[in-house]
Amino acid sequence: MHIYFRGSGLQRLRLASGLALMAFAATHFANHAVGLVSLEAMHRVQELRTAVTRSWPVSIILLLALTTHVALGLYKLSRRETWRMPVWEALQIGIGLSIPFLLFPHIVNTRVAHAVFGANDIYLYELVRLWPDSAILQSTLLVLVWVHGCIGIHYWLRLSDSYSRFAPFLLVIALLLPVLALSGFAVAGMRATYIMSDPGAFAALKARTNWPNAHDAATMATLRDIVRWGFGLLAATAIGIAFLRYRRECAKRGPVRISYLDGPAVDLTPGMTLLEISRSAGIPHASLCGGRGRCSTCRVRIEKGLESLPAPDAVEAATLSAIDAPSNVRLACQIRPTAPLTIAIVSRPGVHSPIHTEFSEIKEVVAAHIRADIGGSAIEFASSDPAEVEAWLLRQSQHAAKVRDVERRGYHLRGARMDYVGERAIGTCVYERDARLISVFMFPETDSAPVAIRGQRNRYSALSWRDAGTICCSVSQVTVEMLEHLAEAWEEAASASTESGDPMNLEPTRHCDE
Repeated sequence: MHIYFRGSGLQRLRLASGLALMAFAATHFANHAVGLVSLEAMHRVQELRTAVTRSWPVSIILLLALTTHVALGLYKLSRRETWRMPVWEALQIGIGLSIPFLLFPHIVNTRVAHAVFGANDIYLYELVRLWPDSAILQSTLLVLVWVHGCIGIHYWLRLSDSYSRFAPFLLVIALLLPVLALSGFAVAGMRATYIMSDPGAFAALKARTNWPNAHDAATMATLRDIVRWGFGLLAATAIGIAFLRYRRECAKRGPVRISYLDGPAVDLTPGMTLLEISRSAGIPHASLCGGRGRCSTCRVRIEKGLESLPAPDAVEAATLSAIDAPSNVRLACQIRPTAPLTIAIVSRPGVHSPIHTEFSEIKEVVAAHIRADIGGSAIEFASSDPAEVEAWLLRQSQHAAKVRDVERRGYHLRGARMDYVGERAIGTCVYERDARLISVFMFPETDSAPVAIRGQRNRYSALSWRDAGTICCSVSQVTVEMLEHLAEAWEEAASASTESGDPMNLEPTRHCDE
């Protein structure tokens, strides 16, 4: 299954409803932008747009999308076990809760006014009602809707490497459309105010649009209050349920100890996912997809207590299968420990959330790999024996880096070379997969070592991980996912080596998703 379609049925339903609402918002905002041309152009575009959006099939789709997206958002909120989360997720939740307080009254003033009270809510009608008294609130609603949608789409699309190719184009649209929409709204609003300064024109507009009378206006005001207070009650209920569930779990069960192989042991109440436990304890834990079971970046290696966990459900199993994970690797966002565990975090950023930072080392290691590959100097010492390659690298650099045997996972060791990254001489072992060379730069673990690399540059992928005393940084034209597969294979080989008596212990992978 493609990474975009992983996740539970409810997650896919929430995604589909959000995309439908975002499509509606985009066309609506584009209609606003036409206000930069003229009011007449706005009305012509509106007629074309509403012929589709107010047809019965599309009306039903939009109604279901809105109710589904809001209901699933509140349901997810009620299921939270911790409020420790990445900044982007907190921002999306906060915006998501604020939108209905502005959106539902707007729906009453437009769609409900049209369907129930017979108002002909053309642009001029709505502009006169909104400008200038409610212009700030309406502009705020536009920005909130757009930001909320763009955050969701960005953190969904970035799960695939191909996103980096068209992300700049989408960014231009994401910035340009709301600016044009707000500008069109402002220009058209001022133009409408000028036109309506003529009492005769205002009277003609009221007659043409069946302007609500005093009784209808009072009824609409009551409806606006009802939808505001109604949603506020639902949101408070969702938060209250989350709190009560937490208290109930505290009373029902004793604490569970989670021991981190490279860090502390924490005692927390059962019910949380392992990802939530890490966040609550302030332990950095990557999660590219926000805990939706799609990306696998929150995966952990279960050192002790694996037998106490239930088997992976369909969502987790699909993602683990996609990365060919061993049986003791699980997704932290999908398991809820009820017994003590000892774990090693496989992907650890420097803070509690995925970080989008381009490290300068990406440019340097990619440049070094390209220079060696194109120049025919990728392999200075040819050997498929890891021990021989280790010995050669030790003689060249005096750094005792381990070279792992990952042949059985499809990565063929071809040899090694000494390379230069910046001004540093770095021992580099070379593997081959699918007729493409993979350079693994082996940095001594110092303050200047590139401990957090994941990304692409010039169609080359780069990924780093940590082995004891060494930061391994791989570069190739294969996908980042394939480099992650190499890192998993490297980890397996290191674990096997440790069990056989090798004194070098593997440290958890530590990289930062770009």
